[in-house]
Formats: sequence, structure tokens, C-alpha cells
Amino acid sequence: MIAKTVATDWRAMKVYQIRVLLLPLLAVALGWFSPWTTIPICAFFSFCFSLNPFAVEDKGALNSLYLTLPITRRNIVAGRYALSLVMLACGVVIGVVFMPLANLLSKMILRSEWYAGLNGTIAIIAASFVLYAVFNLFAFPILFRFGYAKGKPWGVYLPVIFFSLIFGVFFTVASWPGNELLQLRLISYASENIVAVSGGLTLLAIAFLLMSYTLSVRLYSKRDF
Repeated sequence: MIAKTVATDWRAMKVYQIRVLLLPLLAVALGWFSPWTTIPICAFFSFCFSLNPFAVEDKGALNSLYLTLPITRRNIVAGRYALSLVMLACGVVIGVVFMPLANLLSKMILRSEWYAGLNGTIAIIAASFVLYAVFNLFAFPILFRFGYAKGKPWGVYLPVIFFSLIFGVFFTVASWPGNELLQLRLISYASENIVAVSGGLTLLAIAFLLMSYTLSVRLYSKRDF
């Protein structure tokens, strides 16, 4: 049943599917100044892309369709989370594939070359998973409760602004004299402690996702249509 829900959500958002082609372009266009950000960028835009079924709900009454089918609301929630995780996996793969190209552009334009190595890449993927899970925790429960039009200011825009400020502060601090190697030190530390860092980040992301899923099920069950 969950597989059918995933398929229905995917078909319903057909009008948005062409946007997938923008992901490699965005990965390179935004990642060249700091190639290690390519994977988190792809993870973030995959998260944004996974919100399209909520938009379809408001425009096409997708929920009304589901409520006419022999399917529980829990299955609807589970299917949307499953589709979102599939999109995340695709985004991470795109980020990994295009990170060398972003690194090449960085070398050509900034005269700097950056290579994470296998352990560093694994750590970045784990951190991207946490980033995705945090955004998911903010957005999905609110969107399931209030819908896309009413929920996106609080569940989508506000978290994006908040974390944009955090990343802005981080990159500003990293650009100060004496902090030029801050990003490299963090990646190096994660590479040297790959099991503890990546394992811990993955468990943290899973915990956030379980919290998000539980909240979504409870809130969606109380929603009136």
C-alpha cells in the first residue's frame, strides 16, 4: 500500500518533475566556491523537491482522492516520507557525482583545489542527512496539519531563513584571518574519526526523522477535510 501511495504522489506532482533537471546545475553553480557544500546543497534541494506533493494537495485536492481509497492516513504519511527519502538518496548521488566538477571549477576560478577523500565524503553525506532530517522535522508535521499554503511560512520559510543565517555566520567566521583552514580541520577531524562522527550523525538524523514521522501521523489524524 505504501508503494502505491508513493507512486500516486509521484504521478500527482508530474508538473514539477522537470525541476529535477535543475539539481545538477544548482549543485555545480552553487558548489564551486566550496566544493564540500555540493552534497548538502543537493540534499537541501531534494528536501525542497519532496514538498511538491503538499503543493499538489492544495491545488488538486489530492487528500480528497486519498480519502476515497481504502488507505489509512498513517499509510499516506509513510508513503510521503518514503518518497522524500528516495529523493534524498537521488540528491546525494547527484552531489557525489558532481562534486569533482565543482572542485574543478573551484581550481580554475579560485586557484584552489579541495579533495575530501572517501572518509570525508562519508562524513559530509552523514551531515547532509542530519540537515535534511532537521528541515523535515520542521516542515512535514506542520504541512500535514495545516496544508502547504498555510503551513509553508512556518514550516519551510522560517527554518530556511534561520539556517541560512547560521551558515552565513559560519562562512563569515571561516573567512576571518587565521580561520582559513577551519572547514578543512572539521573535515579532517571527521575523516579521522569516521565511525564515531558518521555513526553519531546518522543516529541523530534517524531520531529526528522518527520524531517527525510520529508528529506527522498524530497531527494528520486530527486534520479535518
